[in-house]
Amino acid sequence: GGNTWAMEELVLRYRQKAFAVAYHLCSGETQDAEDLVQEAFLRAFRNLKKFQGKSTFYTWFYRILVNVCLDSIRRRNRWQRILSPWVSWKRQGGSNMEAEDVEGSVDVVREIDNRQLSKDLERAMKALPEKQRVAFQLKVLHGMSINEIAGVMGAAEGTVKSHLFRATHSLRQALKTWED
Repeated sequence: GGNTWAMEELVLRYRQKAFAVAYHLCSGETQDAEDLVQEAFLRAFRNLKKFQGKSTFYTWFYRILVNVCLDSIRRRNRWQRILSPWVSWKRQGGSNMEAEDVEGSVDVVREIDNRQLSKDLERAMKALPEKQRVAFQLKVLHGMSINEIAGVMGAAEGTVKSHLFRATHSLRQALKTWED
């Protein structure tokens, strides 16, 4: 009902978890994640009258947050498709943006392996279908229950379990060269 104290309480209660979700679901950029969390809270507060209490506020809000993140990913992918020919041309012009100075000596090989594993994992995660990726990230990175994920995604629990199974299987396949 426009109660500023109640709105502040909701932000304080869910801000950190929301930031973690946005950070992992989207770009891994701090500022982007903060912007997306702010956008999600704004959408939630604007649409608070639509909240019917069929789920907890937590579940309702995280559904909004996930949708904000997915919209952001779609926009970013659209711009990357538009800009990629220009970026490729620019790179061929001599600017080597990938070159990095690697300092240290003892752990250089381990550091390179960790970076490559991170890149391979990121690539494998991006290759997952959107629903599988979201379900996997909410479960593994944010510790949500199947029931909570189902509420956030607006899907049945069995569907969430199926998404998790398929995501896990795909990631294992993509990363099997890293098994000891």
